[in-house]
Amino acid sequence: MNQNNPIDVLYKEHELISKAEDAILKLNNTWVDHPSQFEETVDKLLTFFQEYADGLHHRKEEEVLFPALMDNPQFTLHEIIREFENHHEEFRSYVGNIQEAISKKNYEQAYKLLRSYSMDLRDHIAAENEELFVLAENLLDDSEKEKMFFLFKDIDMEAGESHLKKLAEILNS
Repeated sequence: MNQNNPIDVLYKEHELISKAEDAILKLNNTWVDHPSQFEETVDKLLTFFQEYADGLHHRKEEEVLFPALMDNPQFTLHEIIREFENHHEEFRSYVGNIQEAISKKNYEQAYKLLRSYSMDLRDHIAAENEELFVLAENLLDDSEKEKMFFLFKDIDMEAGESHLKKLAEILNS
């Protein structure tokens, strides 16, 4: 087994991103008694989604994994890639809509959008884990996976290790 497995990296990132759902559930109705704390927590979550889930994880998928699969002659499910790319765009829209609701002090709407986002994200992660990553694991050879792994490392280094730790800590606070 290749120890530099990029698919394992993506699974681990999904595990971290999935923790956001717990943080979102804890927010239910907290805006009633603590609106500024609600706003602050939502802001941190949106930063996590923008910078970690999208800026790091989705970037790895869109710039590295998806092209590698599309270029593989054995990969024929090109529509699944487009579907996942569309999901990523929808997640970006969610963030903008949540920010808009917060700016209008419509906390209940912001929370409903966060819950919808987290449920859609959970479904998206399950589909990638159970379909796309399994395909990638089986179709890509060790040298392709190793190349992908180091491209992922480059993206991580660009983001900065301390910054990535700080983003992960958002979900632990």
